[in-house]
Amino acid sequence: MTSTSSEVKLKRFLHYGRETPLYQPGDRYVHKYFERDNVTSIEALVADGKETDAVVHIVKAFSDGYSAHPQSLVFTLALCARQNDSERLREAAYNAIKTVCKAPKDLFLFVKFAHDLSQPNSGWGHGWRRVIIDWYLKKEPMELAECVTRFRGRYGWTHRDIIKLSHPKSDDVAISAILRYIIRGLKEMKKEFGEKQEAQQVISYLQTIEDFKHCEDEHNAARLIESHSLSLDHVPAHFLKSKEVWNALVPHLPLGVVLQNLKRLGRLRFLRGNQPLVSKVLDALNNQTSIAESNLHPAHVLVTLRNYENLAKPTYIQPSTEPETKAKTPPQPHPKIVEALNQLLMSTFTLLVPTGMRYLVAIDVRSQMVHGKCWHCINVSPAQAATLITLCLVKAERDVTVVAFGTEGSMQPVELDKRVSMQEAQDKLKEIPNGPVDLTQPLLWAKKVKKPVDVFIILTDTQVKQGKLKAVKALQQYRTALNLPNAKMVTCGLSVAKFVVACPSEPGMLDIAGFDAQVPRVIEAFSRGAF
Repeated sequence: MTSTSSEVKLKRFLHYGRETPLYQPGDRYVHKYFERDNVTSIEALVADGKETDAVVHIVKAFSDGYSAHPQSLVFTLALCARQNDSERLREAAYNAIKTVCKAPKDLFLFVKFAHDLSQPNSGWGHGWRRVIIDWYLKKEPMELAECVTRFRGRYGWTHRDIIKLSHPKSDDVAISAILRYIIRGLKEMKKEFGEKQEAQQVISYLQTIEDFKHCEDEHNAARLIESHSLSLDHVPAHFLKSKEVWNALVPHLPLGVVLQNLKRLGRLRFLRGNQPLVSKVLDALNNQTSIAESNLHPAHVLVTLRNYENLAKPTYIQPSTEPETKAKTPPQPHPKIVEALNQLLMSTFTLLVPTGMRYLVAIDVRSQMVHGKCWHCINVSPAQAATLITLCLVKAERDVTVVAFGTEGSMQPVELDKRVSMQEAQDKLKEIPNGPVDLTQPLLWAKKVKKPVDVFIILTDTQVKQGKLKAVKALQQYRTALNLPNAKMVTCGLSVAKFVVACPSEPGMLDIAGFDAQVPRVIEAFSRGAF
């Protein structure tokens, strides 16, 4: 049996925040994935003489863009920067910050992690300050002005905190004006730089942002958004429930951001009837140019669709002394937006990039797959999630065999072409007589019919028995029989929080418990050999 190397463990952590072969949805930061003891692979690599390999893997994972949780890259980089075993590794980590932490939110997260990981009294050394100073000073003035106003602070840190600790100084008048604005505010900045021509553009921009931040009238706020192309990140909290502000924002938002806020807009009751915002949202969802540039994954659209379709909350009686008070009518999804989301789902299948692997997908078609709920994504049923994962492969890849767990332990072939819709695929799966799920059966069947497969994907709802022959043994036997030593196996338990099939020491196996929009990307990255 192949042992799991430190390199594989590190790559797993970089892609989903865990060194073991189990992916679970959820916020890695909130659920305390990012603790020093959870990453043992960096120290092991340094001990093996591979001092800078960790940073090489971090930068590659960032460049490839397959990480389901990019926060993991920032945490691992902070670990490399704050360890004391290798000066070379620390220097490599500092040099990689400009690549991995380009976005302000990533810089804040890095500073947060690095501060938490620091030894007592370690402070900000020369290398640390140099990197942070470069992050600010190597930007163009207007780029820096936008960065510091869109993201004023995150994770308990602000630009002001960082500037006060790193003391950047610049010969560029406009950059110096922005740094003074961060520390002292607009009034003091204008006193010092108000007469300097080189700073007029940034002063004008920062004045606009301050006017917007302190604006109380939603109509004026909407006008400022439209005239200065301000982003959602600029909007102060008191305007996030303003219909006028959202009317101005939506036409300028990236498609992914529109999807992220669709349920919010529905719950605010802004998407009803023929309201102007409905038309603007529909225009955004149907904009073919935006779709092509969005890099959206169908799973993201499916989760958004199902969450939007389930806007309604349980009816409740608002506290009142008046006995005739009636229950508030729950918000309802707009049928045209639901239709547009279904069309968008089909459009995003065309954005998928093939891996070139040969797949066998085995689907559990028992009734609980249809009537159950995915763990962590309760508005999506296991059947919907399984269909989505399957269609992502069928529509993108050349060689995909789909089978269902039929009666008496048989493997029932399922014919799905590249034109099939989600609903048509689900209807076809419902028609198949179902039977028990044996995780080894797809591998044994493929071995029997001599079907060459690079990646087996088994989709079920919960933990099922493996039978007398364990899955890891069945995989090893298949590899030997067909001379495919790199064949892999992914097992998904879509309705459970914990799922244990993969052997911890077998790098070619992966378990997935639950479902979220990242699951198909995790499967794709694993299939490609990213971890």
